[in-house]
Amino acid sequence: MKTTKFKNKETLENELVNKIAFEITTAIKNYGDARILISGGSTPLHLYSLISNLHIDWEKVKIGLVDERFIDNNNQLSNEKQIRETLIQNQAKEAIFYSMIHNIDDEKINLKLVNDTYKPFNERIDFILLGMGIDGHTASIFPKDEASEKLLNSKELGVFSTKAPNYPYNRITCSKELIKKSNSTILYFTGNEKLKVMKNAEEKELPISFFINNLENFETYFTS
Repeated sequence: MKTTKFKNKETLENELVNKIAFEITTAIKNYGDARILISGGSTPLHLYSLISNLHIDWEKVKIGLVDERFIDNNNQLSNEKQIRETLIQNQAKEAIFYSMIHNIDDEKINLKLVNDTYKPFNERIDFILLGMGIDGHTASIFPKDEASEKLLNSKELGVFSTKAPNYPYNRITCSKELIKKSNSTILYFTGNEKLKVMKNAEEKELPISFFINNLENFETYFTS
């Protein structure tokens, strides 16, 4: 795993914008389209605003979420709502966005619909941006959650339901095997507290540990 510390968030995000632009344009050149999965949360929102202004062939870019809360897309806690308000704007409004919420009334039906629509990502993923919680979770794969533990010990490819330790409890997440398919994966976080978590994860068995210890094309970008 390659780890890069940046002097500040601005420098980190400028570098990450260039990295993501490279991955997208290279994929379009090689395959005819680009397929990326991104994470929610407050940390990358400004990054997404910067990316939205890139002058690339956005109509050839397929964007999905790594995970989502099982809530209405208009809820302020919705990852999709955050992404639509920051990334799917400006130049990037032509991108093809894949939602994880199709039927808010039935979680099982919703999960089937997500797996149906996420088939392009089963075939190929060019880039994934991950985040990490102070408990060592990434995507919506949590410690001390039975469904998450099952995913970490499974070879299943696709999107699954898990339980978070905090509200909203019902979550939807890409499996570790699906995330593992990515040609390039970057973990982005800020703060020394999360840096300690990452270092501990190299030895402890946390959800993020699998990705740190097993993915070849895995990098960490962070700033204190």
